[in-house]
Amino acid sequence: MAKNYYFENYENSMEQSLIEDLVVESIRIYGMDVWYLPRTLAAKDDLLNEDDMSRFDDAYMVEMYVKSVDGFEGEGDFLSKFGLQIRDSVTMTIAQRTYELEVGVNTEINRPREGDLIYLPLNRKFFELQHVEHESIFYQIGALQTYDLRAELFEYSGEVFATGNNFLDDIFNDISPFESTVSSTYLIEVRGGVYHVKDSEDMGDLLEQPTFDLYANQSYIFDVSHPSMSAYPLKFYTTNSQNTGVDITTTGDATVVISGVSGTAGATVTFTPITPNVPLYYINETTLGMGNKMSIVDSKLTIDTYDDLADNSVIETIGDNIIDFSQTNPFGEDNF
Repeated sequence: MAKNYYFENYENSMEQSLIEDLVVESIRIYGMDVWYLPRTLAAKDDLLNEDDMSRFDDAYMVEMYVKSVDGFEGEGDFLSKFGLQIRDSVTMTIAQRTYELEVGVNTEINRPREGDLIYLPLNRKFFELQHVEHESIFYQIGALQTYDLRAELFEYSGEVFATGNNFLDDIFNDISPFESTVSSTYLIEVRGGVYHVKDSEDMGDLLEQPTFDLYANQSYIFDVSHPSMSAYPLKFYTTNSQNTGVDITTTGDATVVISGVSGTAGATVTFTPITPNVPLYYINETTLGMGNKMSIVDSKLTIDTYDDLADNSVIETIGDNIIDFSQTNPFGEDNF
């Protein structure tokens, strides 16, 4: 016998919308706000189907429900031959409508993808999506309302974070093995008689007289095209005052390349510090107290990391006393 067509349980759009509304509301009540970071492939290896230089350029706050309520899953913490391993995992549930409205419309990615990241504010850690289950609730009223995101603790391996949120982008600064070869660009203008500056990729307003932590031998571009900069050209001195300091272009501690006229369209100042651990200041030559300090640290490319034992000379010497290389097959029975 065929199904009774007077009772339609799986194609009623009104009932499906009601269930979806309840799911979204439940997650908003019992869930938490997390950050979702879609992965951008930068150098995909089509042979191995992987990307060793992934980027994360965007971050979206969404609400998710922590499905593993008893604590982190996975193998936990254990000691291995590679040292301490932390294999925490977590399962998060996100409403399909929430993903589409918060992430999908901005990225044109129609569903969460393996390799994307979730930042969990509870422990301030990233988790990498390993599997996306779209049928965790099996066609309730004939529709799917959620994704289950199974994620493991993210292992950093040089990926680039440029979301514009410093608390996300700066997490791996101290352990990153790479130094960006792309010049950072800073927007600068004068407000209330002082300099206001921010990285051009950062969201939000300019910051009042921020300090800088810069790498030696890396170029930094200051966009001085704002009209307010015409009366207050940017300079770099050894102190915060032109009366007691020296222009660093005369000391050799940095190089400055000026392009265009300050306060006009396209005008820039390219600043490249050379000597680390020398305090510098960005100031104006005619008005005191407009700028602030710039701390210069060693370039990651110049830090000496050579290991005297890396050539294995000690191991080779000891090994000669263990293995007789005069034999044609020192590991076999040879002549026996």
